[in-house]
Amino acid sequence: MKFETKLKAAAAVVILVMSTVALIPLLVNRHVAETMGDLKAAARREHLYQSLISMLRDAETGQRGFIITGKEEFLQPYYAGTSMIPAVLLELKTENANPREQGSLKNIEDITNAKLASLSDTISLRRDSGFEKPAQVIAGGKGRSQMDLLRSLIGEELSDYTQRRNELREELLITSNIAAYAGVAATLINVVFLLGVLLAAQRALMQRHRAEAHANEITGELRRAATLATLRNAHLQKSAELLHSLELAEAMEETSEIIAAYLPALLPALSGSLYLYNNSRNVLERSAQWGSGDEEAEVLAPLDCWALRRGSAHLASGPAALACRHGHAGAGAMTRLCVPLITQGDVIGCLTVVGDALAGEHGAEQGQWIVQLAEQLGLALSNVRLRISLRRQSIVDPLTQLYNRRYMDEVLKRELLLAERKKGAVTIVMIDLDHFKRVNDTYGHDGGDALLVAVAAALRENVRACDIACRLGGEEMLIVLPECSLANGLARAEAVRLAVAALQVRSNGQILTATASFGVASFPGHGRTVESLVHAADLALYQAKHGGRNCVMAAQNIEEVTVGL
Repeated sequence: MKFETKLKAAAAVVILVMSTVALIPLLVNRHVAETMGDLKAAARREHLYQSLISMLRDAETGQRGFIITGKEEFLQPYYAGTSMIPAVLLELKTENANPREQGSLKNIEDITNAKLASLSDTISLRRDSGFEKPAQVIAGGKGRSQMDLLRSLIGEELSDYTQRRNELREELLITSNIAAYAGVAATLINVVFLLGVLLAAQRALMQRHRAEAHANEITGELRRAATLATLRNAHLQKSAELLHSLELAEAMEETSEIIAAYLPALLPALSGSLYLYNNSRNVLERSAQWGSGDEEAEVLAPLDCWALRRGSAHLASGPAALACRHGHAGAGAMTRLCVPLITQGDVIGCLTVVGDALAGEHGAEQGQWIVQLAEQLGLALSNVRLRISLRRQSIVDPLTQLYNRRYMDEVLKRELLLAERKKGAVTIVMIDLDHFKRVNDTYGHDGGDALLVAVAAALRENVRACDIACRLGGEEMLIVLPECSLANGLARAEAVRLAVAALQVRSNGQILTATASFGVASFPGHGRTVESLVHAADLALYQAKHGGRNCVMAAQNIEEVTVGL
């Protein structure tokens, strides 16, 4: 009975030791997991505080660069920093923080907002008043004192978190020591109890291996996350360059070249196309492509794309997916992402991206990045269109669609400078419709407007592509003929005169006809400035009016000046 009792006691001890050994790793792992979570949270908040200081420093650098130089491009770091600071402050407030830190965070937020307001005010002051006043504001030291106070407050928080991380590391060390001592004790006890010790040791060893494998797995995930963050930063920098280049575009054709140049670097493992609506908005035409480009059609009907139908991004991956009809045959098995370009509720185009990388390990993140890029492209292209439209409205006469007097002054001044440098010639033709007041009195302003539109069309049809036809006001028009001699200018004016005389314009059931008088002057013989040249042509037009109208007159008293002077 004693042996049985001892055996039972030994068995009970073995069971107790094995149970203890089984419980210790679970408790240790739980404590380690909690401590690691605290470490990550502390590191994250430290990073947010450091990012806040870095963004404010970047914003201040951009502000001072702009104040010193007055150039808007120096404000890029300012815009980049100020656009991200609210998100950092929001994340600091939404994450868990102790009551003391919450009070300090409120002070940090107030000082940060005051600093941003101060930066914005000095920038506005630089734009409105020049360099001196904002320089005096900066010299006053208010911005520096704000930054010093911020650094002090954030430094206190960083110091607290550093101390907290040290305490957590010490806890981890103590926990590891306890685990090690418990393992040694369990091993010694298990050696005494033979097989039970061996089994317990093997079990503990297996658990340790699993913990190491888990730690290695976490390390690999952190490395992959760091790689992804580096790639995202590179994408953000490249996309910022793309958007800045689009801001400088002067025509929609130039935007296509810019996009085609940047997208291969932004999406290196993918190919695709950018489609924009044509003027009639019945189909979309491909304006840019990168990669192979063979998977897409040149023209896309709105109903052929599920993204355009839905008004949101559409991903088709695999043969069973709902695929769009605009892909070429043989490309159906490829993964395709279509994203509509929407700005202010209006769809202006569509971005299609094709490639197996969209279905890979990081396909979801890649898709989100492409959707964000499409939103930025849509806004940028809309801004370019608006800028081009506003510029055209400022230089084109709305009735005749000829260039206005402001544009004529600008172009003629430039052409005269070029002609002087190249020792060439520039000819201008002044045109005035004969008896136009009689047309308005007889047929009304509707008839006069119809006649002006027809004459403007005749001008555009009878001049070269490089010539500039302008409306100076009323029935008076002018043609700038670059690199054109006086003789050729007279011949061109005669052709336009015949075209105007041959017009028959129908208005309100009436047939309207017109004739015009022409005055021709040439650089350098009749003048070397815009004013003198226009005056010479105007005098020639006056002679044509008094010479019977419906004729072409060259400016008189041509100076005997050679082209080389």
